[in-house]
Amino acid sequence: MFEGFGPERIRAVEPPDPRVARTDGIVRAARSVVKVTGTASSCSRSQEGSGWVLQRGLVVTNAHVVAGVGRPRLRVGGTGPSYPARVVVFDPVRDLAVLRAPDLPAPALEPAAELDRGDGAVVAGFPLDGPYRLDSARVREVVTARGEDIYGGRGSVREIYSLYARVQPGNSGGPLLDAAGHVVGVVFAKSLDDDTTGYALTLDEAQPVLRAAATATSPVSTGRCAAS
Repeated sequence: MFEGFGPERIRAVEPPDPRVARTDGIVRAARSVVKVTGTASSCSRSQEGSGWVLQRGLVVTNAHVVAGVGRPRLRVGGTGPSYPARVVVFDPVRDLAVLRAPDLPAPALEPAAELDRGDGAVVAGFPLDGPYRLDSARVREVVTARGEDIYGGRGSVREIYSLYARVQPGNSGGPLLDAAGHVVGVVFAKSLDDDTTGYALTLDEAQPVLRAAATATSPVSTGRCAAS
């Protein structure tokens, strides 16, 4: 994610407030968070992650969650019926994808303004392919990170949140929520240097992909499996 081989910059902030994960808005947001699963046949690998509803029938996740997957499936809250989806936007540089699932019965999350250093937030998703989980977070800083795309190629420059938070495999693609339950970012990675640090794309960074999704109706290629 970061160019070069030096250590990540981990800015100190106060630990997250666990109460932020128990607000009414956070509870309501669960209706709009989905588990994303699928099989990448080219590398014989099952893949899973998290996603959130942009608008009725459209779900945002990470590109690396669906890379190489032909027919992803979605479950609201990670349980109940499984709904088929098609990838209609795939951006391996920003690590974002949008899935169209017309039958998905889930409302959209409302967006909110960008958070600042020290603000409280919540990571919502399905870590380690498990049940729905909420983890409180705090913004360490907003940074511009120069690194690699999902295939290990150089050329990715992204605005991201550095978070004091527990982020694990399976959280990828899930929403970063503010205390009111509004979406403010897209979780995409954990730190390799610090177990209490994770990363999310800001909504400003995601905007080109979100705008493209509004008129995207045809399936697109999901390429090959992402670098592991």
